[in-house]
Amino acid sequence: MTTSTLTLLNQFEDGKIFETNEEMLYVLQLQGSWFEMGRQYGALAKDHMEAMYQKIVQPEINHGLITQADAFELFGTRIFNALSLRRKQYFQGVADGAGWPVEKVVVLDQSGPMAIYLGKLHSFSGCSSLATWGENTKDGHALVGRNMDWAELFLDFPIYTTVYNPTDGSNGIVNVSWPGWQWLVTGFNDKGVYTDLHDGTSMGGNIVSIEKPSFLNSVFDYMAESDSIEALSARFQASRTDVAAIWMLADQQGKACAYENTIQENRLRSADKDASSFVTVNTFLNPDWGLGKRETQSFSLKRFDNLNARHDEKAGQLDTQQMRDIFDLTLYNEDGSFKENGGVTKPTNQDVDLTNYQIVADLNELQLWVKLPALGVESDWAHVDVKSLFVNK
Repeated sequence: MTTSTLTLLNQFEDGKIFETNEEMLYVLQLQGSWFEMGRQYGALAKDHMEAMYQKIVQPEINHGLITQADAFELFGTRIFNALSLRRKQYFQGVADGAGWPVEKVVVLDQSGPMAIYLGKLHSFSGCSSLATWGENTKDGHALVGRNMDWAELFLDFPIYTTVYNPTDGSNGIVNVSWPGWQWLVTGFNDKGVYTDLHDGTSMGGNIVSIEKPSFLNSVFDYMAESDSIEALSARFQASRTDVAAIWMLADQQGKACAYENTIQENRLRSADKDASSFVTVNTFLNPDWGLGKRETQSFSLKRFDNLNARHDEKAGQLDTQQMRDIFDLTLYNEDGSFKENGGVTKPTNQDVDLTNYQIVADLNELQLWVKLPALGVESDWAHVDVKSLFVNK
């Protein structure tokens, strides 16, 4: 699929939502001030956001895990008050466009950390990412691939590929996420700087520090302001997170690293000297932690080895098609045994999670492919020409 085949579904002011050829995958193109883009998102996404809220947040209130007042205070007002002006204006816009209280908008955005806080969510589960560049790729381009693995519950909701075109001088950003999850889950900016989130709770603990601001939203700010991996990395170095996580960073120069974060500190894991590829999973791999290499319930170390091995088999000839081929390989056979010469993808839950969506991106050309493998064999990779959706590129 190319951008020209996107079908306009709805428009609000300068914001548009498109259908794609893939069921449950939508593309949003927003433009304006952060408040205006928030209004556009809220108006275009409110029905999908309400469905998310009713399935993710409302049951926790109904079952007495938290009151609505406490949820709005702890994961609404508290989070909102500590946001940057950019993010405050954006969330106010979403609330205005959707006709919601701003606290409800922020609680939906923070429903992942809130579930960890309430002890209802063990992790963000088993994500896998690969960055490769230089001599490994046909054109020397920097390529990334990423699986977002989580719960079957999220199969009920569509995937949004949202392209932000701010008019305040900030970088344009594309973010692949679920409706109402506004923090930077998987994406890159118009300078070819990339980041994605991996669960770190199996390494850093199922703890949410409510004394800290939302690091998930801080990363969105970093991407809006960072023109290189060095600039983005510096922002991570100066921060402490409110929830344990692992972030992979990459950019079009051909560089990559990961930050392994607990609520106490962040530690950098760099690519090996002279390396031209980098893999990130859900295990803290910086030896300074003193943990050794620990396997997770989602078999992080197996995925790490598989992804490196499949990459190395194609090194020197990699392009976006070869990357998609690698990420099409499954981790398991149908009987639950590990697939020989397998990959990392889990179309069904055979351990603790499944692959909700996948992406492959060319950071030099600002091109993106998205796939929803859990939808079955009919699902295919959808090409999104992000460069054409960045109005200032």
